[in-house]
Parts: sequence; C-alpha cells; structure tokens
Amino acid sequence: MRGSPFEMKTLIVNNYHSDAEKKIEPYVKLVSQFSQCKVEKAANLHQDFDLFSYDAVILSGSPGLISHGIYLKRLFAFVKNLKIPTLGICYGHQMLAFAYGAEIQTGKRIEGYETVKLFDFQDLFKDMPKEIVVVENHKEYVALESLPKTEFILTAESASCPVEAIRHSRLPLFGTQFHFERSGEIGERIMANFYNNVVKKHLR
Repeated sequence: MRGSPFEMKTLIVNNYHSDAEKKIEPYVKLVSQFSQCKVEKAANLHQDFDLFSYDAVILSGSPGLISHGIYLKRLFAFVKNLKIPTLGICYGHQMLAFAYGAEIQTGKRIEGYETVKLFDFQDLFKDMPKEIVVVENHKEYVALESLPKTEFILTAESASCPVEAIRHSRLPLFGTQFHFERSGEIGERIMANFYNNVVKKHLR
C-alpha cells in the first residue's frame, strides 16, 4: 500500500562532521518508524541531485555556523531547489530559512530542555499541546525580523529563541530549531505528523 513505511522513502542529509554516523543515529531510528530511509553526507549533494525515488527529506543538525560562512555552497543550492516534503532540524532548519533569504545570527549557546510555545496547529503540530518541552543545542538562530521576506511562517517560539519552528507558505518545507529527534514521545508525535499530514498528501 502506497504511504506505508514499506513504500515511502526518505533521504536523511547528514550535516555532521565528527562522529557523523553516531550523531545521525537518532534521526535514522525515528524516521525508520515511518519510512524507509537512506543517509547521504551533505558533501555528496548538489543542485541536480536526483530525488525522484524519494518522498521526503530530513536535514540534520550540524556544528557549522552559517553566520560565519561555515556551510557547503552545494548544500545551499540543494536546499534552495527542494520541492518535496522537507523537515530541517536545528542547523537544517537554519539552512532552510537561510536558503530563502533569512538572516542567521549568533548568540549564546542554548543547551538542555526548553519549553516551546506552539501557535500553529496544522500539519507539523496538529493535535499538539500549546506548550512542549524539547531538547535544545544551538548557538545560532534565525533572525525573526528577516523571516517575512522568506515566505516562511513562524509557528513556534520560546524564551530563549524567537524562531523555534517555521513552515513555508506555499511549499511543503518545515523547520524546527529544537532537536525533537532527541525529545522522546513528543518527537515521535511531531515526526508522525510530518509523515501523516505532509508527506502522504504529496505522494506521487
């Protein structure tokens, strides 16, 4: 049956440098509950990368600092051309916004659990509570004032970060600053929403 975990296929983009295989494991474990998946290093991607056999893309976190110019230009081009359901996490979230014109700023490192306030309950956060507690680990963030020119809509915020989650107004592109893949049951609910409310609706 089309749309079952045995039929859908997801490309997981590994943006990590050191201990990359270990750090990508939580993403693989979570995605595998909903879809077949293949991990590809960010360095192997490019503007014309063939996504025909994939139904979704997950962009992982990374220690790279976009505001310092520490990102792959080929990854930027790849992200800019994404049209299939895509979910960026932490660095992946920042790269999505950056590719569409947002500014990325550096601040103090935020680590540990954070309470995030949700205020958009379609798609990614459907049937979720108004506040969730999730894992954070980042030093950079999307500048709120730059978001309007990107066509991304703000969907969540926290006391430590004004842009915790976004969704594109026209395309099936989503991002979360927080690491829901390491946030237990709440992360499973978010990923389930991504596949049930976004990916399945866009199956070829």
